[in-house]
Amino acid sequence: MPDCFCLTCGAEYDPRRRALGYQTCMDCGHEAAISMRSSWTIVPTPKGHYTRVTNKDELKHLNQKER
Repeated sequence: MPDCFCLTCGAEYDPRRRALGYQTCMDCGHEAAISMRSSWTIVPTPKGHYTRVTNKDELKHLNQKER
């Protein structure tokens, strides 16, 4: 199997990770995941389930009870 080098930092990483479809080392992958998670939140909906919100406007319109 060819050498696997991280697209972000250039470090070599485990070929098994590449076989799973990852193109970054564990450290860079972790940083990317933290960055992605910081842009969304989980909120309860009026019907009792939870949904992921990535856009603030979606959050504003989630509960449309008339007041």
